[in-house]
Amino acid sequence: MLTAIAMGAMTDPQEIRIGLEDAWTTAEWPGRAADYDVWLMAFDVALVEGHYLHEHELREHSALPETLRVYRAATEGHELGLSWTTSFERAHWFATRIGAIGGRPHRIMELDAPREWVLAHFNDGRGESEYVVDTTRMSEGGLREVIPEEWEYLLAQEQGGAARDT
Repeated sequence: MLTAIAMGAMTDPQEIRIGLEDAWTTAEWPGRAADYDVWLMAFDVALVEGHYLHEHELREHSALPETLRVYRAATEGHELGLSWTTSFERAHWFATRIGAIGGRPHRIMELDAPREWVLAHFNDGRGESEYVVDTTRMSEGGLREVIPEEWEYLLAQEQGGAARDT
């Protein structure tokens, strides 16, 4: 699909939106399926100014909070990928699961992303509250590492909030 978009063989924005949701949510690691720039190009073709994808439908950025606190589990050198989540618990799961499998320590990064950086929100398929965020717009100092000593506190805080919400 990404090759078809890049070559101009796939041009219908609605078809591209459906294809993007499917391609992104079925890939275990979208960053390994295609380069950052290729994904950005595909989202650029699919989106309309002032909008993001919610699953495969366009939504206005104004429907989002002005900033989203998002987290990302990553190895060194991959902190600024496209895939983020609003759930610290999910980021922790990725950090501990993938770190254990890959044998490389994972860090958890935190970012307050302006809503205009959001390219998509995918939750229905995997329940990860995943946001695709264009971090190329970020300036120095916007990214923070959540140190492991904070992990248990943030997990308890999020789980306590979930318990209050039910």
